[in-house]
Amino acid sequence: MKKIISLLAAGLMFTGLYAQKKSASPIINSDKTVTFKLKAKHAEEVLLKGSFVPKPLPIKTPAGVWGKDGAFQMYKRNGVWTYTTKPLESEIYTYYFEVDGKRIVDPHNPDTVRDINNYLNRFVVEGGIADDYMPHDVPHGNIQAVWYDSSISWSPRRRMIIYTPPSYDPNGEPMPVLYLLHGSGGDEKSWLRLGKAAEILDNLISQGRCVPMIVVMPNGLADRAATPGEDPYSDEPATGNSVESMLGKTEKAFVPDIVTYVDAHYNTIKDKHHRAIAGFSLGGLHTLYISVNNPDVFDYVGLFSAQTTNALNDKRIDNAEKIAQGIGSVASILSMAKKSKKGEKVGKTAEKISRFTTGINDGDLSIYDNLDEKLKKQFATPPALYYIALGSDDFVKKLNDDFRLKLIDGGYKYVYRETDGGHTWENWRKYLVDFLPRLFDKQ
Repeated sequence: MKKIISLLAAGLMFTGLYAQKKSASPIINSDKTVTFKLKAKHAEEVLLKGSFVPKPLPIKTPAGVWGKDGAFQMYKRNGVWTYTTKPLESEIYTYYFEVDGKRIVDPHNPDTVRDINNYLNRFVVEGGIADDYMPHDVPHGNIQAVWYDSSISWSPRRRMIIYTPPSYDPNGEPMPVLYLLHGSGGDEKSWLRLGKAAEILDNLISQGRCVPMIVVMPNGLADRAATPGEDPYSDEPATGNSVESMLGKTEKAFVPDIVTYVDAHYNTIKDKHHRAIAGFSLGGLHTLYISVNNPDVFDYVGLFSAQTTNALNDKRIDNAEKIAQGIGSVASILSMAKKSKKGEKVGKTAEKISRFTTGINDGDLSIYDNLDEKLKKQFATPPALYYIALGSDDFVKKLNDDFRLKLIDGGYKYVYRETDGGHTWENWRKYLVDFLPRLFDKQ
């Protein structure tokens, strides 16, 4: 039985950034500097960390550039710590405080958001790109949470979020579909909660900058059925470690489970020319391999800061399958300890191992085999758009540079956009705004 939950009636759970009244902190000054305050009379040191703070001493890796969060030292006066930034460009920014080494959110800013397993505050500097991310007096689309039957063995029901535009009519003109995928540690709510996808779509559609479309945002983690706290099969917290999702399970199930469901239950145009798929980071990996293994399904492909490989070449895939057989035996032994309290942690370990080995033993790693041959087949009838975007300091830049060389060597046409910055939501929102107008013959 299909289970659909209307999220618009649930208190604007994805638009907290704009539902709140202006908070006491931070203060956005007229010159676009931003002032932060925190009362912590007994603290010895307070640091301000956020997406607007430069990363110190970035480290170059074989994959790209990596760096820890930078920090601004706040100044104490009469028990109140303050810091004022330089003028900031228009954007949605996130931040948090570190008080004597302990991470906390701003108690005077009610707008908090979870990114993987960390909670952050947000604020907006208006007057530019951020205006595309804010609600305006325009028609709004509808958002639904949909549970569907899944072929992923341990989670027979999984959840996805579906946006339908204001003009959507189940009995009217059918519409094209964009499948929009999240990254490691994310979930089906990530593009709404952090990516502001609904606001972006509402604004661009109302302004005629993109065609009306259905947007499907599934949970792409093979070991999660839904966002933490709402997953009926797992009480594990979010984690950035998504190894189980790089074994082909998500990619293999995507078309038969998700695309088939959407075409059966929504008024879609059911052909390749009216389907697009895009994702960032891990979602970029999924996008690459879902599209290349299904060349007749998607005509528009978007790789945002994509992880272009799961680090397994054909030989390693063969070895991984053999290793899985041995690991599976260990999991069986560990699972026997589940009944005792002392064995509770061991039992959870066994469960994780079982999920890992299931992903390998199901033969899903063939998804990553023979990429060159699959690209040749995909580009035999070239996609209408093959779009690659990432930041100049992104730690996956080298991976993307190597992948682009592969496309160039094959004579395959693609669109490339490089921006400042790294592996961040500030970039992924920009890429979505740039990508949407290119879809379905808008340009």
